[in-house]
Amino acid sequence: MAAPHVLRRRRLLASLGGVLALAALPLHAARRRPLRAVALAIVPYGMSDADGRKSGLFVEAFEAIGRITGRSIEVTVAPYARAVAMLRSGEADLMIATSNSVIAEAAEPMGMLWAMDVIAIGRPELKLDGEQDLRGRTVGVLRGSDYGAAFLDDTEYRRHEISDQVQGVRMLLEGRLDATLGTRLAVFHAMRQLGVPRSRLGASIAVQAREIHLHVGRHNTDEALASELRHAVQELRSSGKADALLAKYLTGLPSR
Repeated sequence: MAAPHVLRRRRLLASLGGVLALAALPLHAARRRPLRAVALAIVPYGMSDADGRKSGLFVEAFEAIGRITGRSIEVTVAPYARAVAMLRSGEADLMIATSNSVIAEAAEPMGMLWAMDVIAIGRPELKLDGEQDLRGRTVGVLRGSDYGAAFLDDTEYRRHEISDQVQGVRMLLEGRLDATLGTRLAVFHAMRQLGVPRSRLGASIAVQAREIHLHVGRHNTDEALASELRHAVQELRSSGKADALLAKYLTGLPSR
């Protein structure tokens, strides 16, 4: 049997080893902890069924980013304003959205995934040849969004906030909006979900092109993570996987 002082020494070394292991663990765990992502609750970007299963373009993009980085990404689906608040507070680490002044306050862009057209689509009897035809009209815009100074500051547009494009299309059909503003992808998917044929609504015009970026919240200062995310976006773009994913959701939609 070992002498008492030898036993004490062994216990001390074991204790020190445990402390060192615990000290090292948080750094590793923090670096590799699951990331929290928020996907916009807008068809077809982020959807959640009655059983909590999530789907959509942004949900699939997060899954692809997780596979490339080797990180677990937990996805929550939330409305736009709530998603930005989650990013700002640190409740979410990642969000995919257009780069604009609202997002810039809460997050840093990690790279562009897609460029998408923003369109205005009118009620059936409204003649739309250009942006000037929206002046004096009631236009549906996504709550909390930023489509640029023309739609933020021009008092000749009557902005009406909507929660998503499904609501926007319904309000067009009810005559409560003159036009609704959103990405072509979201507007036409909303019509598909509601079973509304293209002929039921009026003309559409392209008002701008917006870049869709992966963003990481400003609360996260992990440069190693930022490097991984930039690489993941670059990989999705250069491999053609990002474009293929978008093409999947564009299939069968009207061209205008």
